[in-house]
Amino acid sequence: MKDSTKIDRRTALGAFGLLGGSLMLACKTDSGASLVDAATSTGTDGATATGDAACAATLEGEVGPYFADDSADGFNRSDITANLDGSEVQVGIPLQLTFYLYDAQNGCAPYVGAQVDIWHCNAAGVYSDISSEGTSTEQWLRGYQVTDSTGKISFTTIFPGWYQGRTTHVHLRIRSSYDEDAGLSDGTNTTQVFFAQTLIDTIATTISPYNAEGTNPTTNASDRVYAQQTQSQNQLSLTGDTTSGFSATFAIYLPIDDSSGSGSGGPGSGGPGSGSAG
Repeated sequence: MKDSTKIDRRTALGAFGLLGGSLMLACKTDSGASLVDAATSTGTDGATATGDAACAATLEGEVGPYFADDSADGFNRSDITANLDGSEVQVGIPLQLTFYLYDAQNGCAPYVGAQVDIWHCNAAGVYSDISSEGTSTEQWLRGYQVTDSTGKISFTTIFPGWYQGRTTHVHLRIRSSYDEDAGLSDGTNTTQVFFAQTLIDTIATTISPYNAEGTNPTTNASDRVYAQQTQSQNQLSLTGDTTSGFSATFAIYLPIDDSSGSGSGGPGSGGPGSGSAG
């Protein structure tokens, strides 16, 4: 059963991101490096603090048709590779994703206590917990974390596959004081992150089980969420390899911005075979 009190229990949202003064951590680039300007100071983790100019809001990527309100306590997990009971571990290249959330309207302070949902397809391009996918009783590759005192969350997962009409991507939904709505029709404060095209193509042609699906005809450049909505700004910088796995760090600046005019992209906006977003 879904925990309908999840958001209510997090009424401390009003205290988000107020670490203040010399304790404020840096805004980070997509690779996790600090953004340094003429007036910087060292934070508690060795990063550097900077001003609002470096904190442009992250661009929105529509929610698509596969979001599920997985707010039950069991979904509060860092490792999302399996069902909640540990079964159906998904096979693929290990991927460690770390996100730092910052408040672009509060001096780029770390955003504390935000619930960040993550979901993506498996190596075969299938999502769990979706009746139309035949996976309504599965929960793999889904979960959420709540940002800590540094605005940090992390997930252990696998490199996603692809499905018709979309490039390889990962969905994120941030529930914060800027938007706590869990409704399926609301895409506010959602985005998507992406991978380098050369890596996608290499994995699709040489690495099992991904090569069973072959090369995706939809590239980053032809994917409307990558190219138009997020304007190529949300590509992850990975370290690692296809044998041992990859890791990436990415910064998200709230509130997520829909200045691209993408719209919220509710559950009717695309899916496998549709040629549009999902």
